[in-house]
Amino acid sequence: MVRDVVSALDYSNCAESALLLFVTSFVIIIYGSLRLSKSASRRFASIPLSDKVQDPRHE
Repeated sequence: MVRDVVSALDYSNCAESALLLFVTSFVIIIYGSLRLSKSASRRFASIPLSDKVQDPRHE
């Protein structure tokens, strides 16, 4: 009975929804990165060069 249910499932919708989820998240991340100001971009870029721990969003 379980074998019949599993064999009757159609997984093509899962692949399309996974692709849609990936593209949506990619677009949101790109949009968020393009909205950053130049000073915020510089602060985020200097994180690996700094020895002190700080949050660049609240500087």
